[in-house]
Amino acid sequence: MPKKRFTMMSTILPALLVALIGFLGVGCGKTVVQPSVEYKGPALAQRPERILVYDFAVTTAEVKENQGMFQSKVNEMKAVTTREHEQEIADEVKKVAADELVEGIRKLGLPAERATATVLMTPRSLGIVGQFIDVDEGNKAQRLVIGFGMGQSRVDIRMQVFGHGLTRDEAKEAAPVKLLGLETHAESGKMPGAALTLGAGAAAQGGVTAGVAAANVGVSGVKSYRSAMGQMTARSADQAVAYLSEFFFIQGWIAPDKVIRAERP
Repeated sequence: MPKKRFTMMSTILPALLVALIGFLGVGCGKTVVQPSVEYKGPALAQRPERILVYDFAVTTAEVKENQGMFQSKVNEMKAVTTREHEQEIADEVKKVAADELVEGIRKLGLPAERATATVLMTPRSLGIVGQFIDVDEGNKAQRLVIGFGMGQSRVDIRMQVFGHGLTRDEAKEAAPVKLLGLETHAESGKMPGAALTLGAGAAAQGGVTAGVAAANVGVSGVKSYRSAMGQMTARSADQAVAYLSEFFFIQGWIAPDKVIRAERP
């Protein structure tokens, strides 16, 4: 009986170790926010009655699917082309960005809502628009087997915040005024891959599969997004909300305990 138990443990432990590596590889990715335009004027007189979050611009030109050698087989099994797969990613990250921003701003105690391009800003409102600059799945096989940043995935977003009728001299605001500009950058972690941690043989004998499963668990442990790109977009939105919380506090719109520290480069 002890011998059988030892055999089972010797089989399970390597898989658990690789699973842990996969989980940490997802969790250790860097996500930062960098302001490009910062409002330097006096405190805004009006608290916004509406915060409109518009869908961020993204096309397949900004999206690059996994460059690993098995992606074409995965696409065949799903009966989709590379362009269709990249469009799925584009649709997902656009939705995730808007939903996460709205949810995060509401948690700060401000009225946020998704808006289509046809919805115009009205006085005493904020509008958040943006563009995905880069949505790159990288190379999953390189990340899992080699690691250390090889095959790294990334999501880069540029955002702008406009105000309408919020300054002390509202008569001069016939149109929305740009208040903030910021960029977020999210990337996968730089943990060592399975080949180095467990040896090339372990990776070849199924360790990579265990790592993939753990990576998926790490992603869905927070929210059930279909792809790692969705999770990285959610992290980006969180950092954007953190930066906005600092701005909102300066304007006197939220309490000090609502402020979230933003991670900068």
